[in-house]
Amino acid sequence: MEFFQDTFDYHINWKSTGHHPGQHKSAQRGMGIEFAGHATLLDYPDPRRIDIRQTIRDPFEQIQVRIFNQRSATPVMIITDLSASMNFGSQKTKLEYASEIASVITNSVTAKSDAIGFIGIEDVIDPEWVARLSYKPYRTEHLIDRLSNYQAKKCGHNGIKSVYQFLPRDKTLVFFISDFHMPIEDIKESFSLLSRHQVVPIVLWNKSEYDNLPNFGILTVNDPESGKESTMLLRKNMKKRIQENFNERKKLLEKNFIELNAPAFFVGERFDPLQMTEYFNEYFHA
Repeated sequence: MEFFQDTFDYHINWKSTGHHPGQHKSAQRGMGIEFAGHATLLDYPDPRRIDIRQTIRDPFEQIQVRIFNQRSATPVMIITDLSASMNFGSQKTKLEYASEIASVITNSVTAKSDAIGFIGIEDVIDPEWVARLSYKPYRTEHLIDRLSNYQAKKCGHNGIKSVYQFLPRDKTLVFFISDFHMPIEDIKESFSLLSRHQVVPIVLWNKSEYDNLPNFGILTVNDPESGKESTMLLRKNMKKRIQENFNERKKLLEKNFIELNAPAFFVGERFDPLQMTEYFNEYFHA
C-alpha cells in the first residue's frame, strides 16, 4: 500500500454546534471572518455590521449590514475493526493497513484543528481501545500505533452494535475502517444506531483474499458474510466462485451503504488521500 501525501481534505454540510472555530468553511452566517455579502438589518439584526455606503446605494432604502461566513469545527472519530479477519494479509495485514489509514486521517484532522478520537471494536469494546474526542491527539495516536502489532483473537463482531454508545452526543464525522466481513443485517442495524452521525465506511479488502489466488492448492479463506475462516482445496472453478462471491459482496455493500446515507470508500492495493478528497467533493458538497 503506497501513499502519495499524508493528508486529505474533508468537509460536511451540517451546521456546527461546537464553539471551537476550526478551519472549515461553513454555511452559517454571522460574525465570521470571510465576507459573504449584504443583507437587510431586518434579516440580520446586528447594528454593529451596518454598511453606511451600501445603505445609501440601496434602491429600496433598506438598512444594509455586512454578513460573513463563520468558520466551523468538525469533530472526527475513527472506528477500527479489531476482529480476527483483520489479521489477514500477505505482505501486510489489514490491521497494519488500517493503522496507516488511521494515521493519515489523524494528520488530516489535526491540520484542520479539529477534535479527534478513536474506538477499536471486537466482539466487545474494551475501554483500553477507546480514546475520547479531544483536540490533543496523543491518546488516539497511541492506539493507532498499537494497531500494527495487534493480534486479534476473536471472530466476533458484536461490538459494532454497541459502538454508538461510545460516540459523542453531538453530530460527528465517523471514519469506520473494516473489511465488513459480517452479516449485512448486523451492518444495517449498527449503522441505523449511528444515524445521527455522518459515517464514512472505509472497506479494507486484501486482493490475496479473492483475486491474487493460485489455480490449485490449499487455501485458508474468510467467509465474507460470517467472517469465519475455513480451509479448502483450491481448484480453478473454486477460484472463480470466490471471485464472483466477492464481486457480489461488493455490490451488496455498495447498495446498502448508499441506502444508509453512508457511501462506501473501498481500499484495495493502496490508500490514496487524493481519492478521499474526491470522495468528499462528490458526496458532501461544500
